Amino acid sequence: MIDERAEHTREALTRANTTGAPDTRRQDADGRAIGDDPAASVRGAGRVAVDGGRRTGIDVLHVEPDPRAAELLRAFVAWAEEEVRVRSADRVADALDLVTEVDCVVTEQRLPDGTGIDLVDRAREHGVRTPVLFHTTCHDARVESRAIAAGADAYLRKRSNRGQYDRLLAAIRAHATSPRSSNVDPGPSRPERTPRDAPGSTTLPARSEE
Repeated sequence: MIDERAEHTREALTRANTTGAPDTRRQDADGRAIGDDPAASVRGAGRVAVDGGRRTGIDVLHVEPDPRAAELLRAFVAWAEEEVRVRSADRVADALDLVTEVDCVVTEQRLPDGTGIDLVDRAREHGVRTPVLFHTTCHDARVESRAIAAGADAYLRKRSNRGQYDRLLAAIRAHATSPRSSNVDPGPSRPERTPRDAPGSTTLPARSEE
């Protein structure tokens, strides 16, 4: 039953995100010709070249309290991009333990023990430079401005329109492969901002967003 549901999810994602037949005889990142496989045009695009040509993938932390939304992203990435790996967390506290172990974070704004802004704020205050992208049902422009001011790299609103996961994956590729994504800043953490918590405090701000 689980396998059938996962297959159904992948089929639904294929229908929702495929925007047309790919050009034939193009080549992917490994020089292989692309034929009729509708996923082939995007596979391989997220690979990062390091150490004189050795390739590695992109590790993504998805902070999402809704297990259905988490499964949708995981299924789409498995279908579209074999070199991107997704792990999940559903709370700010759990995510903070993992942000330095991944290349990119994708977070919802509304979380059980805080908000996505709490997550990015705490990470930046401790010198963590891992890119943080919001993918959220919160469409409030004021919240978006606060997220960017706290240090978020992008704010994408969840929608039911065609291609939203293509756009999210493109943002993941762009930010995870940028020079900024070196995880931890060796220098002082964001000296231009005044932390709300005292240094060393482990108390999360008590905040909630409508």
